[in-house]
Amino acid sequence: MVIDKMTKEILEKFLPGEQKVFTLPSFEKAQSAAVQAYKAKNYEETYGWKFSARIGDPMEGTKQRSVTITRIA
Repeated sequence: MVIDKMTKEILEKFLPGEQKVFTLPSFEKAQSAAVQAYKAKNYEETYGWKFSARIGDPMEGTKQRSVTITRIA
């Protein structure tokens, strides 16, 4: 899925154990998406959210990066 930025609304649609790959326009945006997923841990007490995130290599010929996000809990 191609997105411009990660949002809480996107994360709240994940089911436990679900993994999704997102394409973002730059490393900085990909890094921001990963941080947003990690920060969702702050909602863990309220919602039970916990995520892992992995930034992929640059896509050939572009600055785009993929981010794989998995909901752990």
